[in-house]
Amino acid sequence: MRIFQRSSHLLAAALVLMCVGCAQTTDPMLSPAVGAQTTEPLLSPAVGTQTVEPLGSPALGVQSSEPPRSLDTAVQSAPLSISSAPAVAPADSPRSPATVGSPNAVSSTVGAATTATAVQDTAAAVRTAAILLAGQQPVTGLPPAIAQSPRWATFAKEVTANWALYSQKIADPMSQWALAELPVAPDTVFYPFSGPDFVTVHQLFPTAQRYVMVAMQNAERPLDLANLAPDLLEPSLGVLTSAWRHFGDHGFYVTEYLEKYLYSTRANIGASTFIVSFLSLQGFEIERVVPIQVGADGSLQEISPDTPRWRSVRIQASKQGKSIIVDYLKIDLSNAGLQAAPQNLTLINTLTTNPVLFKAASHLPQNVGFSVIANQVLGRSPLIVQDETGLKYTNLIQSYQVALFGKFVAAHHAFPSYHVDLAKAFAQRDDIKPLNFRFGYFKDGNYALMIASRK
Repeated sequence: MRIFQRSSHLLAAALVLMCVGCAQTTDPMLSPAVGAQTTEPLLSPAVGTQTVEPLGSPALGVQSSEPPRSLDTAVQSAPLSISSAPAVAPADSPRSPATVGSPNAVSSTVGAATTATAVQDTAAAVRTAAILLAGQQPVTGLPPAIAQSPRWATFAKEVTANWALYSQKIADPMSQWALAELPVAPDTVFYPFSGPDFVTVHQLFPTAQRYVMVAMQNAERPLDLANLAPDLLEPSLGVLTSAWRHFGDHGFYVTEYLEKYLYSTRANIGASTFIVSFLSLQGFEIERVVPIQVGADGSLQEISPDTPRWRSVRIQASKQGKSIIVDYLKIDLSNAGLQAAPQNLTLINTLTTNPVLFKAASHLPQNVGFSVIANQVLGRSPLIVQDETGLKYTNLIQSYQVALFGKFVAAHHAFPSYHVDLAKAFAQRDDIKPLNFRFGYFKDGNYALMIASRK
């Protein structure tokens, strides 16, 4: 549920890196089709360079539309398109991106004119793709390719069973806890080091209108299972089945596994596939999916759906008359990464004025190589919700009232030098409240949460 790629250029000594946005494990993945389950973090170098990635992604492609007037109104449908062939570099240059205004604004490019019937049909195709990724059957029935798939039934069963398990063990008690302990969120919530973990940020802040998630995996197009090439459908269903077997019990996706999911088949299963699955399982209808990028001025821009690889993505969805936007951004949040991309730093400066969530962030916000993002959050955010892998407790209490939940004796054994100050606070304070759900890394059966409200 938070994610980095391997590299060697950032820190002089290799930092033990666990899943960013999801607890990680030390056990290697046996195969994309086998869901090895474990609770310990993987060892990995700190965040760094982005790998050169091959082209080719048969998936869901959605064109831009007229911008909605506000997030309170229903998202305006656009000329949408489903792409089922592998994506290749277009012969013509992509059209110019449309600026979204300020980083918190929501806008889009104006699509080509089309009939109402065509818009309705393609929007329905987008929703069908999301429903299939959630292991469910559309009202129109299963597409022929899916109905004939030997692996579909197993995949659908795993999604249903593991979503129910996750909901019972983690999601439902987390939602009840948030309702009792957290204030109502404003329009936007910022979730750095998130991975595809939309479910956690939505359960903690269910009334937000926009969720901005930042990690290091490519978003890619959400998979369009109904239109995958026959030689890609079966292995892709195998990968997704493995992912769900791991998620249900532990409530996270392991970084190392996510990398394998992305490259184990030519379908390129990226973060957007999992986000769309979560949205559908939580009762949202997908309205639009479009690639985005950070402009030179720090604003978000929607770009051509013909872009071969989608690094970042915007997903607009609605539920019971409420519209939300999920912006998933592939950004290197290390000091070196932000210094190399000033436009990203400009965007972060704006996003950190909102409530911030840290979960299973590999203690990176406490590392000197990530001091820029840590200081931005400490200096600007009105509310921080985090486990022990977020900001240093000693720094938090200087500017925030910090409520403690759960139990914390020591950090995960992969991080023995972190949070001695937090362990002391848990030992000395007499106002600590219980926590009845799993959150972050497994530490001898213990989990800790903090709510930091600015003084």
